[in-house]
Amino acid sequence: MKLKIASKKDFISNVLNPISNLNDKAILKLENGKITSLTASNDATLILYSETKSDISIEKSLNIPDLKKFVRVLECVDTDQIDLDINSNNIKHSSDNYRFTFHLLEDGIIKPPSINISKVDGLQFDITFNVAESKLSSLFKGSTFTTETNKLYIYTENNKIYGELGDKSRHNSDNFLCTLSDTFTGNGLSKIIPINFETFRLINFSKCQNVEFAINSSLGVLKITLNKDTTKLVYIVSALIN
Repeated sequence: MKLKIASKKDFISNVLNPISNLNDKAILKLENGKITSLTASNDATLILYSETKSDISIEKSLNIPDLKKFVRVLECVDTDQIDLDINSNNIKHSSDNYRFTFHLLEDGIIKPPSINISKVDGLQFDITFNVAESKLSSLFKGSTFTTETNKLYIYTENNKIYGELGDKSRHNSDNFLCTLSDTFTGNGLSKIIPINFETFRLINFSKCQNVEFAINSSLGVLKITLNKDTTKLVYIVSALIN
């Protein structure tokens, strides 16, 4: 069976790299018309559901043992469109100029996260808002100043959404605050939502003009959705306990 990658560059940038930020191993599910993946970070505080459109009609799970290694061999092929042969225990590519064989793991070795994305989508969220790429850039620039903390606080004030880097449990802790959004849908946040900023850094915000945030404050759950070309990335973030 064959898997046709229309754009190797987009497949690496939008699918493989975001997943590999969380974990070296992953399961890519080939389904009718799409490729999906559900991956958790090592500490399970961040989960990523990835879905990209594809013209495939086969159903198979690809148990990738080393995503970065897989990316490296794809990058060795100098064409952007690439055809992959999917076999029982490996992925092969063969052309006039390049050939490679990348071996897969057997089913059951990689354990997917025990989360139901449909149930997450069905949650009632207190607030939803969009964050522009420029606002996220300001936040990451501010993190070069607040080097003594790894906490990001998200809260509403004056009908705006703010992101504050600092540590409210420590005295004399430097902090940096910036507006994330001037508008939101919902009733606002009844309390401050703290998250681990190092976890937040694992999210692949690259080349995404607007990012949708949804927060359920009672459960301490953030859903962050990004759309990149034909790929949808949904991150589930667990808030820190106050």
